[in-house]
Amino acid sequence: MIKFLKNKIGNDLDTFSECRNGSLNNLDKFLIILTVVLCALLYIPMLGNFFMIDPWENHYSHVAWETLEKNSFAKLWFQNSNKFWSKPPLLFWMLMPFYKFNISEFSGRLPVALFSILSLVGFYILLTRLISRKSAIISTFVLMLSPQYFMLSRQIMVDLPFVALNTIAILCMAVYYFGNISTEEKIFKKIPRSDFYLYLFYFFEGWAFLAKGLLSILIPGIALFIFMVFSRNFGWFFAWKHLKKHLVGMVIYLAVVMPWFGYMWISEGKSFFDTFIIYHHFKRTTGEIHKPNDLYTLYIRILGYAMFPWSAFLPAALYSFLTKKEEDSEKAKKLFFFSSFIGPFLFFSFSSTKFYHYIAPVVPFLAIFLGIYIEKLWSERWTLAAKVEAVISIFLVAAIGRDIGDKHVLFLHLVTFYNTRKVPTPASWEPVIISVFAVFCFVILLMILNKNLQKKGFYILFALSAGFMTYYFAEPLPEISKYYSLKPHVEAYLKDSPNRAPIADYYKWLRKSAGFWLKNEITFLQTDKEKNVIRFFDKPGIQYVILRDNDKKRFESLMKRINKKTVVVYSGAKNTLLKVFGKGQERDISKSSGYIVQNLPENLIKSNVIFDNVIKLEGFTIDKSNITERDGKFFAKEGSTINVELYFRSIADKINKDYDVFLHNEGNNKDKRTKGDGNMANGTYPTDFWKKGEIIRHPLKINIPKGSSNNYYIAYTGLYQEEYRANVTNKNEVKESDNRAELIRIYLDR
Repeated sequence: MIKFLKNKIGNDLDTFSECRNGSLNNLDKFLIILTVVLCALLYIPMLGNFFMIDPWENHYSHVAWETLEKNSFAKLWFQNSNKFWSKPPLLFWMLMPFYKFNISEFSGRLPVALFSILSLVGFYILLTRLISRKSAIISTFVLMLSPQYFMLSRQIMVDLPFVALNTIAILCMAVYYFGNISTEEKIFKKIPRSDFYLYLFYFFEGWAFLAKGLLSILIPGIALFIFMVFSRNFGWFFAWKHLKKHLVGMVIYLAVVMPWFGYMWISEGKSFFDTFIIYHHFKRTTGEIHKPNDLYTLYIRILGYAMFPWSAFLPAALYSFLTKKEEDSEKAKKLFFFSSFIGPFLFFSFSSTKFYHYIAPVVPFLAIFLGIYIEKLWSERWTLAAKVEAVISIFLVAAIGRDIGDKHVLFLHLVTFYNTRKVPTPASWEPVIISVFAVFCFVILLMILNKNLQKKGFYILFALSAGFMTYYFAEPLPEISKYYSLKPHVEAYLKDSPNRAPIADYYKWLRKSAGFWLKNEITFLQTDKEKNVIRFFDKPGIQYVILRDNDKKRFESLMKRINKKTVVVYSGAKNTLLKVFGKGQERDISKSSGYIVQNLPENLIKSNVIFDNVIKLEGFTIDKSNITERDGKFFAKEGSTINVELYFRSIADKINKDYDVFLHNEGNNKDKRTKGDGNMANGTYPTDFWKKGEIIRHPLKINIPKGSSNNYYIAYTGLYQEEYRANVTNKNEVKESDNRAELIRIYLDR
């Protein structure tokens, strides 16, 4: 092997233990190709052999599909609303070209895997400017094979793009401060190469904002601040020679961020800023949003799993990294790396929201510590201290491995919200896990006893780690994923009901997989809202429901109350698909006669808005007792109520959904918004009983609040069923916003 490399790489092989201070040489190119090939072989095969994992894979796929379906780009859509403001758009932009041609597990995960491979290449290239090539490639392989990074690289989640971009950005800043770059090196004949790396830091963090928001400022900001505190030198940022370049960098950051963020803020106003920035950033951090929390020590344990088996070497690697005696310039670099780990680690540890995957941004920097430490073990004769450290690592492998052996879903828990689900253990798990741990410990023991096995031992450990993760994706994960997806139940429903009879998901919280795979054609019914459940099924004909096995008896008792029966269509992974049939209760619709009209009124203000191609809003009338009209505009006083009557027409032979009507009354300054939801025709005539051609009157009240800063209000209306909002299907012909028909603009008469 060495002879082959000598022939292909030449004298560049002698630079393996050196830090790069120029262009990539033949050795670098070989190691980059090796990284790409090995990573592709590990990450791309079997991308589609397990179901999308609830909640995020299905949820984000749903957003990408629906945004694509609406021919949108900047504004993200979910359930017929373009107000999906919890996440920035980068992941969805990555998914949309692939979903344009095919929607599947493979096509959704492929862009994430490719992004990860390119990021590992960048990780190696930048590290070679900061540490030796040998340490850089070992660090890259450690990161590649760390279970959490491995899992994120094969999941449709926003985290991998963010972690990769943030890591690349921070390494660019490290190269600016510590890279061995000649002052004569220029980019575009004007920009010093070292300065260019600082500008790249801001460029990549701008894209990191588009991946996961303000963490792109917070994480590097905390790291740099802690570094300056530890080094007692705030001149790293505030000295003019650095600050003026940071100011240029901030302009670059804003140039990346503002086309999307600025457009959304201008387009949607203060409500977008309050939702995206205040609610989904600050309130999430402080725990005002109900999300999982735990002890501040949680992430110490999680990192043990996230970097297994390399985490067994972490205590020794950190100790060696921090205590090694070096020159002052090397000490500053070392402190910068440590700050990039400890700053985010402390922030996430004391944050009031603790998802397991939140700690992922520190994993690449721990991989660097491990790469430097493993190079030391690889290259030097083991001292007694090194052998003691190796023995300690054996005990740590056993301790962490015991947890993983007892709970085989731990690796999946690193990337999902649902970390309490009980999943049957595959028969192969225990024999495989015992074999892997035994071999790992045995190899380390041989490395302690025989110095000739020190290098070869690490080859075996890397191969063992790669084989173990491959096994996990080949056998346990496909079985585990059945408990995190309703796709099998959806497929059974589509087979049993080719005409797609009404279907509901009966659960306490919206499960994303059913909504995604049925493309919004499912109703979410909460188990604690019996009235809504009965209303959905209390009609003649067949309906379907997906429910948890332990909710089956409760649901069937509800159906008996309305003369409906059930039969199991499909059962699996603690969920069941039921067919619901029977005549239901006799419904008295005599009270609806006052809402069914023969002709449209003469004073109708036309709207002509079509919802879901089944119902048309012909128009509306206004009671002008509390409103005046001047120059074609309507004026009303603060505190007044305006009565409106909507006129809907059924334009389909059959309407499967039982729609309700909503009203949003929004001011031009987004101040004091009022709402008004109600059952169609005051609950007397559900839409799924309508006959084609019927005209139905529905009364609404528009309330104008007192004391607002608005100059006028716009009243919007639309149709919905539970979590689903009806789609305006003739958008180009009518006034609408976010699948809401614009009714009337009311100016304040002050």
